[in-house]
Amino acid sequence: MSKSERLHSLTIAAPTPGNEIEHMLLQARALVEGAVGKHRNYLNEHSVTALEAGDTAVADAAQSLTATARGFVGVVLPGDGSRSLIPLLDVLTRAGATGIEVKILAATRVLDDTDAVKRLERVAHRSEIRLVAAPLQETLLVDNSSALVRTQGGGAGDEACVVRSPALLRNLRALFAASWQGGVPLADHRRLGERSRTVAARRILVALSSGVTDEAAARNLGMSVRTYRRNVADIARELGARSRFQVGVRAAELGLLHPQDAGAA
Repeated sequence: MSKSERLHSLTIAAPTPGNEIEHMLLQARALVEGAVGKHRNYLNEHSVTALEAGDTAVADAAQSLTATARGFVGVVLPGDGSRSLIPLLDVLTRAGATGIEVKILAATRVLDDTDAVKRLERVAHRSEIRLVAAPLQETLLVDNSSALVRTQGGGAGDEACVVRSPALLRNLRALFAASWQGGVPLADHRRLGERSRTVAARRILVALSSGVTDEAAARNLGMSVRTYRRNVADIARELGARSRFQVGVRAAELGLLHPQDAGAA
């Protein structure tokens, strides 16, 4: 199969305006996985080094790479059960204290992991942390010189490797930058009150995203139009949104709306 045919086989269906960022992330991820996993035999053995995929081996390799950092460390936590990079967060607290730029990108599912949240809280003052609802790939980036990638989350089919190939590093950095751009600062989650996580608030968010009128939404929710509008205003304030359109965008970014909510209005 030619190079162009291989790239074509990794192409993902054209995105709609609402999932453009997720499409871009999935496409970049597919390209990286294809290059690392399927075509490793075309790469110089010093450019990609296979690791044992277990959490302990990956964690040890991650700490060794981080110790070589001089200016930048980027960490991606997928929240899919992979925990090999979670202990690294404590190391990053010390790295941030030395002036190294530390960026942590985590899937919103990471917030379900109590231990991970505690470690994120400890490193927060030494790093930038963003959350994203799109699928992520467990990754560590160190300067422009190396990266650690775990190409599959969970299960015996995991592959982990250290990457030093300049071409692959550029892809990984581009993937990280695109994911980071679509992420939401952890501080935004902290500002959210419990109100925005209630069933009633979710139903209001679904009503806003579905475009129904205030009158219809209020009737469906069993409240007056005035009460409905007051709730919308409160939720918009908590989400830092300036318009109803932004309420929907922010809710999706923060993982407060899920695909199964679409037909719930």
